[in-house]
Amino acid sequence: MPTNIRIRRGKKANLPKSAPSGMPLWCEDTKELYIGTGSGVQIIHTYDADTVDGYHASSFLQSSKQFKIVSGANTGTTTYVYPPDGYAMSNLVAFIPSIRVIHYNGDVDNNDSMYCNWGKEDTRIRISCYNSEQRANPQCNYLAVWRK
Repeated sequence: MPTNIRIRRGKKANLPKSAPSGMPLWCEDTKELYIGTGSGVQIIHTYDADTVDGYHASSFLQSSKQFKIVSGANTGTTTYVYPPDGYAMSNLVAFIPSIRVIHYNGDVDNNDSMYCNWGKEDTRIRISCYNSEQRANPQCNYLAVWRK
């Protein structure tokens, strides 16, 4: 026997302050989905390529007072990135390191390795960029997104 699932729907202005736990609520005007928690309602975020931590790109750019984007390029096997003024490590939303330049030396064959990775420390981000055949310090790029 099929089960019918009914979704409460209407305008966001009419969204109730609370709904039974598990009850879906659809805002027809804003195209947002909420779920009842028993004591309130919670928005259901959809994370896709056009979002940063659940914020759509358009609202992300409009709320620039909350967000700070920091990018840079550093030279050396180990690089440290510190939070911008007024931000702490707990404000870090996203971080992407990438290899910028690797200088090779010797025979590059099947016994070589190369990596670029990062780790979150108490007060900074540590980037490690290395290859086993390097003749000079490697360079890395990074992009960090911070949110208050």
